[in-house]
Amino acid sequence: MPICTRCGFRNVEGARFCGHCGAQVSAVVIPSPPADVKRFHSPFAVEFDPSTVSKSVKANLRKNIELLGGIEKKHIPQIYEAALSSVLAGRDHRSLVAALVRIEEMPQDRAWEITRNLHNKATEQINRERQSSLGITHAIWMYANAPCMKDPSHPTEAEIQQDAAHKAANRKRYDLSKGLLVNGKWTRPGVEEGCKCVSRAVLPWTKE
Repeated sequence: MPICTRCGFRNVEGARFCGHCGAQVSAVVIPSPPADVKRFHSPFAVEFDPSTVSKSVKANLRKNIELLGGIEKKHIPQIYEAALSSVLAGRDHRSLVAALVRIEEMPQDRAWEITRNLHNKATEQINRERQSSLGITHAIWMYANAPCMKDPSHPTEAEIQQDAAHKAANRKRYDLSKGLLVNGKWTRPGVEEGCKCVSRAVLPWTKE
C-alpha cells in the first residue's frame, strides 16, 4: 500500500499520486504468498496498469461527472476526457485539477475536491473488479486516520457523523459485491465525498 512521504496518507493500491495531498508516491513491494498457495496471485500492483480501467469503470466515471453539481453540460465531454486521462495515468491529480480550473473556471479547492472524489470512486471500482477476477470476495474496511470530511477545519454536522461512522467501520469485513452498511446506507471505502478510507483484500490463503 503506497504511503505518501509528504503527508503520511495510506493510498489505494496502484496509486501514483497521493489521494490526500496530490504528491507523487512510490509503490511498495508486497511479499509473495506462502509456497503452498502459489496458484493465487497478489491483487496488489506495484505499477498501475491502464488495462484495468474497464468499460464499466469508464461508464461510471462519466456518470459521476454528470452528477456533479455546478458543471455546465457542454463541458462534460471535455471534463470526462481529462478525468479519464488522469485515471489512466494512475490518479494524476494535478492534470485533472488544471483541466477543471481551465474548463469550468472554478476555484482550485473545488477542483481538488472533485478530483479526489472522482479518482477515489474509479480506483475503488478498479480494485474491486481486479480482486473479484482473482476470486477474492471480501475485504476489510480500513480507516485512514484522516478525517472523512471535505474540509476538516470547517466540518458540517453530516461530515462529523460520516467520519464517526467510518471510524467505527474500521477493520470490519464486508462483501465486495455489496459493500458495508455504514451510517444507514451501503457503501465502500473512498466512495463518499471526503472519505479517505481504503480497503484491504481478504486473500484466499489467509484465515482472516
